[in-house]
Amino acid sequence: MTSHFRLPAGRTYNVRASELARDRQRTEVVCNVLLLDDTVEVFKVNKHDQGQVLLDIVFKHLDLTEQDYFGLQLTDDSTDNPSWLDPNKPIRKQLKRGSPYTLNFRVKFYVSDPNKLQEEYTRYQYFLQIKQDVLTGRLPCPYNTAALLASFAVQSELGDYSQSENLPGYLSDYSFIPNQPQDFEKEIAKLHQQHKGLSPAEAEFNYLNTARTLELYGVEFHYAQDQSNNEIMIGIMSGGILIYKNRVQMNAFPWLKTVKISFKCKQFFIQLRKELHESRETLLGFNMANYRACKNLWKACVEHHTFFRLDRPVPPHKNFFTHYFTLGSKFRYCGRTEVQSVQYGKEKANKERVFARSPSKPLARKLMDWEIANRNSLPGNRLETQSLPSRSPPGTPNQAQETPEYGQPPALPPKQSKKNSWNRIHYSHSQQDLEGHIIGTFDVPPFPENFTS
Repeated sequence: MTSHFRLPAGRTYNVRASELARDRQRTEVVCNVLLLDDTVEVFKVNKHDQGQVLLDIVFKHLDLTEQDYFGLQLTDDSTDNPSWLDPNKPIRKQLKRGSPYTLNFRVKFYVSDPNKLQEEYTRYQYFLQIKQDVLTGRLPCPYNTAALLASFAVQSELGDYSQSENLPGYLSDYSFIPNQPQDFEKEIAKLHQQHKGLSPAEAEFNYLNTARTLELYGVEFHYAQDQSNNEIMIGIMSGGILIYKNRVQMNAFPWLKTVKISFKCKQFFIQLRKELHESRETLLGFNMANYRACKNLWKACVEHHTFFRLDRPVPPHKNFFTHYFTLGSKFRYCGRTEVQSVQYGKEKANKERVFARSPSKPLARKLMDWEIANRNSLPGNRLETQSLPSRSPPGTPNQAQETPEYGQPPALPPKQSKKNSWNRIHYSHSQQDLEGHIIGTFDVPPFPENFTS
């Protein structure tokens, strides 16, 4: 009966809201980020967001003030060379494979002096990174220096040596270097006894101060080929570009002697300043595995030069025609430079901050990193660095008198099968061959005369 007297009424269905909710679920991606304490944190972001959104979420999770020294390294890249999450590009254009994505939180720019890091927490993150680099073979060092570094790490985690508590074999579950010798633990224990009274912060500072003297400290390596199609490594660091061949440094190109860096397809070019005895500038070319690897190398050079050598980033082009009609990459480093980062740290750093240090995971880390070191390290006995200048500060070990390096060379991304036909490297003394073909260029600005490399 009641149905006959029910007033007519309409019904609505919000199609747009349902569609938005559906699209929101489909555009949300999961990012697994491996932190420096070997923990994995899961973050959810919109794939249309800029990379800076994910970086900000990770920095907020870590409560990190001095952020500009760190970055997120991509692990699903198909190239042989390291690449970093670009803060100014959408996430969907950088992470190509399906969700969940995996990224590594790492130190991107290695400062030359730990005193530039204002917060103890920032130095602790550096400490974790370098300890990991030494363990996996990315940062080779002489035997004596490796033992000294390990003793500072033990002092930071276990505190002062105690004969009653630290019985023989108390370091047997820890792994500090690849191919660790049997007598290495005894050497560490002997040095550990000499660090009595050092706090964790002081031990970590001494660790960083010793590690920065190593020849390959802060060098980011990229695979390449020379003009004879022999494999080489191109290293990018704060002072310039290094070339390694057959595990020996062949050339070093400081930023002060570099005019321009550019790339075309798979070829990477370095244009050097004209010397007094030369009639024209020199142009060197190197072959990369593919276009993406070449662009990653070029971007790494732009970022390192801007961060370490300039007072502030190069501003983008404001001219409408130049901005929209210039061929090639418009990439420019837009973060803070080292000068700006140090100043920002002095103004914003919380030097009284209290935080909990993560304990080591000896067995798990040993198994994991041995596997990484064996897979990623290059064959051979050692990587020679004949012509690198010494960076040893006063009071640090004299590396020239130490024993040869203990183990694996720097571990680079695992190599993939390449096509048999590599393009021949280009070597020229003229810029004319590049005109109209360069995809990305970067002019190295001049520096004041009192600006040292």
